Amino acid sequence: MRAMKIAKSALILLLAAGLFACGQQDWRKQAIADAEAKMRIEVSDPAAKFSDVQVTGDDTTGQICGSISAKLLTGGERTARFIVYIDNTSGPYVEGNIGVHPVSDDRFVFAWQNDCVKEGYKE
Repeated sequence: MRAMKIAKSALILLLAAGLFACGQQDWRKQAIADAEAKMRIEVSDPAAKFSDVQVTGDDTTGQICGSISAKLLTGGERTARFIVYIDNTSGPYVEGNIGVHPVSDDRFVFAWQNDCVKEGYKE
């Protein structure tokens, strides 16, 4: 009887951990989708493609960091790194001034190093 109660408790804990893990993945997936939508607007290319997209930080003060390949309004295509802040306190930032809200190269590199790399982005 005692072994059955322990097994039941263990199962409940395992299910709770699984639900928690699913919940963690859900916010990340949605945060990435939201960031990609923002970046498509930022670079004025609804068909832009993304790679190496990662979430750094948490669901309230984190960032979405990665690369975007977009067609430029001036012609051609360009791949650049980007940062979208989950809390919308700044950005979004796109490397090389290809977005509608330009950011200096120095500011972008500083933000990339501090908000992406130091927060766990794997290059």
